[in-house]
Amino acid sequence: MHRIPTLRIPRAASALVAAAVLSAGLGAAAPVLAGSTGFDTRMAYMLSHVSADPGYKRIPISTSEERVWFSDLAERLYSNKITKEQFVAEGVAKFPGYDASFSTIADLMTQK
Repeated sequence: MHRIPTLRIPRAASALVAAAVLSAGLGAAAPVLAGSTGFDTRMAYMLSHVSADPGYKRIPISTSEERVWFSDLAERLYSNKITKEQFVAEGVAKFPGYDASFSTIADLMTQK
């Protein structure tokens, strides 16, 4: 039996992919992230949920700068460096009107 090699990408790169997926609504990228670090696995989990939720309002992350910003913010939340409330507040400060989207992401990223 042949083993299929697992694609592993650096944590920051996976978060950038996640940011692109969140803004574009492309659920197909999520499996690529699974199985790497805990952060990558959690990002994949979150992406699969928001991609499947027809009521989720996609955050309009479109530039490289915004993707890096989102990556850093998500990692700070995942690493318990900020609270869910701080994550949502920072997100809404940059993308007003996306309170529910950031709240959903925060809940999914911090589920035990």
